[in-house]
Amino acid sequence: MRATFSALLAVVLTAAAVTPAAAAPIKNPKSPQETSSYWSSERMKAAKPRDRARPSGGGGGGGASADWSRFAVPLAGGAYAGEDRKNGKVFMTIDGGNYVCSGTAVDAGAAINLVWTAGHCVTNGTGHEATNLMFVPGYYKGLEPNGRWTFTQLDSTPGWEAQGADRFRNDVGAARVVKVGSTGTTFTGTIGTRPIVFGQNPTGERLVSYGYPAAGKFNGSQQYACASPFRRWDTATLLDPMQISCDMTGGSSGGGWFLDRNDNSAGDAGEPLVSVNSYGYSTEKTTMYGPYMASGGQAQALYGLLD
Repeated sequence: MRATFSALLAVVLTAAAVTPAAAAPIKNPKSPQETSSYWSSERMKAAKPRDRARPSGGGGGGGASADWSRFAVPLAGGAYAGEDRKNGKVFMTIDGGNYVCSGTAVDAGAAINLVWTAGHCVTNGTGHEATNLMFVPGYYKGLEPNGRWTFTQLDSTPGWEAQGADRFRNDVGAARVVKVGSTGTTFTGTIGTRPIVFGQNPTGERLVSYGYPAAGKFNGSQQYACASPFRRWDTATLLDPMQISCDMTGGSSGGGWFLDRNDNSAGDAGEPLVSVNSYGYSTEKTTMYGPYMASGGQAQALYGLLD
């Protein structure tokens, strides 16, 4: 944080230049109907939050408690509307266990439906990729007003897949999906998509994070959001994960962070996704961290691979 911005930019460019090559996306051997059939109501209810908590570390939340808030995302006519219906709940199986995360329908190429989420929601490292991944946009208390969308391809970043010491810098994942029962249907023609940007320095900005927390005082049945200023980098430099104030728990992993450009504590139309809920520290109850998606970095390479 004490380095000049030009020096930090040099770090970004150097890191981008040595980005390892991404592996080929994992393809779903099952049909959309087979994947959807796996998710009985019993399995959906029993799926566990796919969370990642680091046992110690962090530098505190900073700031005043009055400058951030966590709230239930409002409904319109008993369902999520507008931008909120583009957020959804993600179900997946990893290493034999059934889990839940959160995700966002983001802009992609023509006829491509792309869900952006956390890396730990699609893989636990090379050879431990998710199966049965399904996205339910606008999920609310068991209702699926926008249908079920199952994956055709999924992938994460090389940095997350390697599970090295700096893996949380690259904790991003994505999946192409199709709608069950109507594979020609698109996000663009139904719920719409959110813009996504890379290389956005959040210093001095406010952000809004969305998700379906499902642990502790939350049960995963509805969307919540946290509106907070950008606090700090996890350690000292740009490229490290970013911190906001938020007390959402496991299950919110993968939910999008949006720039709150008009400071109204909502991710409005046109406000881009710049990160995702990734992890917290056990010693920090009201903080959330998300990866910085550098321009030309691994997250952008992943987007280019699946877009």
